[in-house]
Amino acid sequence: MTLPLVPLPARITTQPGSVPLGTSGTVTVAVPPGLAPGVADWFRTWAQRLHGLDVRATASGVPRGDVTVVVGAPVALGLTHLPPPDGVDPRAVGADERYRLTVRPDGVLVEAVGDEAAFRGLTTLLQLINARSVPAVVIEDGPAYAWRGLSLDVVRHYSTPAEIRRVIDLLAWYKLDVLHLHLTDSQAWRAEVAGRPGLTGSSPGATADFYPREELARIIAYAAERFVTVIPEFDVPGHVAAAFAAYPELQGDAEPVHPYVRYLDPDVPEAAAFTRNVLEELVELAPGPFVHLGADEPFGMPTHAYRRFVRDAHALLRSRGKRVVAWQEAARAECLDGDDVLQYWIGPDNAFDTERLKERAPAALHPVIEDAAEMFALAPNDVPSAAAAGVPVLVSSNTMLYFDRPYADAAADEGSERRRRRAGHPDYEARSPEQAFAWHPGALPEITAAGARVAGVEAAIWCETVESFDDLAFLLLPRLAGAAEKAWTRQITDWPDHASRLARHVGTWNALGFHAAYRAAPCADAYRSGR
Repeated sequence: MTLPLVPLPARITTQPGSVPLGTSGTVTVAVPPGLAPGVADWFRTWAQRLHGLDVRATASGVPRGDVTVVVGAPVALGLTHLPPPDGVDPRAVGADERYRLTVRPDGVLVEAVGDEAAFRGLTTLLQLINARSVPAVVIEDGPAYAWRGLSLDVVRHYSTPAEIRRVIDLLAWYKLDVLHLHLTDSQAWRAEVAGRPGLTGSSPGATADFYPREELARIIAYAAERFVTVIPEFDVPGHVAAAFAAYPELQGDAEPVHPYVRYLDPDVPEAAAFTRNVLEELVELAPGPFVHLGADEPFGMPTHAYRRFVRDAHALLRSRGKRVVAWQEAARAECLDGDDVLQYWIGPDNAFDTERLKERAPAALHPVIEDAAEMFALAPNDVPSAAAAGVPVLVSSNTMLYFDRPYADAAADEGSERRRRRAGHPDYEARSPEQAFAWHPGALPEITAAGARVAGVEAAIWCETVESFDDLAFLLLPRLAGAAEKAWTRQITDWPDHASRLARHVGTWNALGFHAAYRAAPCADAYRSGR
């Protein structure tokens, strides 16, 4: 029997038959005192939307509920045989997510070592329910990695707060626990900065669509209720053309190489003051111990200036009590340590075609292209440098985990096929979901050869070709579910097994608001069976 569980749990023991749940349309959930309200609320919401069940929460005790949640120490619950997760925990205090779910004739028992574990167990139960019954099963589960995330680009395409909440629900459904918000780039500055009002609003050069502080706070709180930590990113010192449009004085006296190629020079007083302003704001926005500095692709920036910028920014953030996440180029500044995280993104199949890029670019950009080629040539040294310095490496290789990579297989219907031809960055070689699934975090040569410690797994969706939420849904699904399995499941699973379990999730995608997921023609029949 194939259970529709994604990601695959650590241990599953099945018994013949199934157990009715809510045949009258009502399910009682007995919860212990002090359980976070969001746990029962999550189960109540999705039991209703997905299965038409009316859930009523009661205090734990006798008689038991149809579903009973028990929270206790791992020793008392007999869950110590499940290993703790590897990597880095994105929260200030590590959460234990181990749980046991037992389905028996007298009801469902979820034994969890904490609120987050109870949330994970109830999410597994939601995936198991079918026609108001649950298969007789015992599941013991816990994650492989503590850091399991998605980097969402809200710059190239503005996602509304409501759309971001949909993404958060999708992350929670697949047991992901980090939403990395890429809030600034050359195209726009999406986060309000109190000391720099020109970045957002209606002034010349400002970004019109942005997130006020109070709106970001609501998004962060919504995520926290679903045990998702928001890690904000202000991408500096490169990728700052939008900031220069609002504050031209950041350039200082130097002439820019190109209007779109700008960087914050630490020797320019206005740029140094701006950097302090935005990094202080970044510290205030972040709910957890980590902030994301960006620090990628500082095209045109002299090496000495880049190193000084990253070192100064790192020192400022650490002095404010924050740990730093940065893209892999930051390893070249030689300042990150074991309390930080380096995000590895330049995969082994990257080829920087200098001449082809020059053919497509104006002559003024040719020196920048040559500089970029030199920077990409240094990429193979970044992970070994991090490993030597004891810096954990977050796996976000664009080979497997960049979801703006086009799909290789034709879509199952004409409308989706038109979207497939348009959505996805044309500079990336197209891959099928099966090809994107063919890897494992513990067996990447570029990581293992360097002796690097894996911090966790984080996918990324860049939105240069995204024009709508349906485009976003199309690029995210089904690939996000595959990334979640790599981050949660210790055992190596293959694509046919994963796809068979994922088939019944199409209805959930629709209920979550992701109506335009990609379905390849070879998989269409399997996906239809899950509707």
